[in-house]
Amino acid sequence: MKIIHNSILLAKQCQLTITFPENGKIRSRKVVTRSRTRATGKFPSMKMMRAMQWESPHELNAFRLLEANPAVTHFQEQPCVLQFILNGEIRRHYPDILVVTRETKEFWEVKPEEEASRPEVVERTALLTKVLPALGYQYRVVLGEDLAKRPRIENVNYLLDYGRKEITPIIREQVRLLFNLSKHQRWRDVIKAENGKINRDHLCRLILDGDIHIDIDQKISDATVLSWREVPLSETGWRSGK
Repeated sequence: MKIIHNSILLAKQCQLTITFPENGKIRSRKVVTRSRTRATGKFPSMKMMRAMQWESPHELNAFRLLEANPAVTHFQEQPCVLQFILNGEIRRHYPDILVVTRETKEFWEVKPEEEASRPEVVERTALLTKVLPALGYQYRVVLGEDLAKRPRIENVNYLLDYGRKEITPIIREQVRLLFNLSKHQRWRDVIKAENGKINRDHLCRLILDGDIHIDIDQKISDATVLSWREVPLSETGWRSGK
């Protein structure tokens, strides 16, 4: 309670406000424009049912990871404007992404490590990390180098490439019943078990939906160990079999 109380006091002292887009607008500022000199683009999100706009390869990786994370229920690019006083000056900051899970709401700022370590960024990060909980949000700087870690990002791309099609309730139940026989199954064994009725696309979709767990940090292969959803969701959204 003391931490929350201190957060509220700090938020009042720095006059923190959050302004979300109005009049039907999605973003607080434009991302993809013709005048942009650096790489920008659009990511087709199944979860958000629209094209998400990114303005760096790091943000694109973040979108892919959030899309594939079954604990993430919502994510939004350029979600708001944060206004606050820092060192006696009024500052305005546009977080890159709002990430909503079943338990938390976080603003993400996506930066390469070199930029994240700049004194002005470190100072802003320290303040927002302390004061935003007073308004119901967490704040996090997410490093581009972490988002690009292999084989995790390669696994996520694989799941998104092959897991976009809906699967029938019958297929879902057939896979679930296999795990009644054994809590853990090998990728290749699940596919062989039903004489080809269950395929790669089905498994990818079930992983994206959170029905099946894999260790996302180990390269997907025929030997990948799968487990059914009785294993609790970890804080990162992918399940922990420990």
